[in-house]
Amino acid sequence: MKKLKSDECVIGIEVIMRFALKIYYDGRNFSGSQIQPDQRTVEGELLNAFKKLGAKIEKFQSAGRTDKGVSAFGNVFAVATDFKLEARALNSFLPGDVRVLAVKEVQEDFNPRYEAKERVYRYFLFDDGYDIKKIRSAAKFFEGEHSFHNFCILEGRSPVRKIKKIMVKKQGDFLVLTFYGESFLWQMVRRIITALKMAGRSEISAEELKKYFEPACKNKFKPSEPEPLILWNVKYNFGFRHEDYSFRKFQKEILERQRELKTKTAMGEEVLRNLK
Repeated sequence: MKKLKSDECVIGIEVIMRFALKIYYDGRNFSGSQIQPDQRTVEGELLNAFKKLGAKIEKFQSAGRTDKGVSAFGNVFAVATDFKLEARALNSFLPGDVRVLAVKEVQEDFNPRYEAKERVYRYFLFDDGYDIKKIRSAAKFFEGEHSFHNFCILEGRSPVRKIKKIMVKKQGDFLVLTFYGESFLWQMVRRIITALKMAGRSEISAEELKKYFEPACKNKFKPSEPEPLILWNVKYNFGFRHEDYSFRKFQKEILERQRELKTKTAMGEEVLRNLK
């Protein structure tokens, strides 16, 4: 991690470069991604890491905020700085539940929010008897361009959004629902999940969902739990290249956490067997 200067250090002018950072974080441990006073946030941890690094930063922006409990495998932050940023160096100042997976130099005017071409969200729904065919049928009604005023918090923004595709697949004990779209409104995915869960329990038909897109209908769905939701990817007209060392270390950390969870699950199952 080196501080950048002009080629011949003419009058000591520092070179400012802009970087995009692909970030993983476990949202269950944070009060959201956006910085908040007296709360642990993803932005707060990143800013602390820059401070410890001694980097002067400007124009710190994110591709999108996530709520308390929501995780990310590929949220993107951008920053202008006088350091040549590297994933390994930044990760040395970050806690284990936040990791920089890749760093890419970008144009000075790059804005991670407005230049995103596609956002991908995944929701892990524990399958306690849902009718997957009904969920898939209902999901089709959300694809395309609609007014999602009953499926979000608007904050003065237009309710019209376009969902390119919703994929629903069975994965072990879970139904994994993947949403593809250019942009999503606040709590939009989680409120759609509530409607899909109702459809999967035969509490609402796919046809009945049509009325909730009509402007005259003002009956908002409540958001589902945030913890099973992950911002899976934010896509641009360029790709990220993972730094080998940081990515291998991240893989090792995830495997270790999986083993811990499997151990706890096995212990819980054994307790349940002995309660019978």
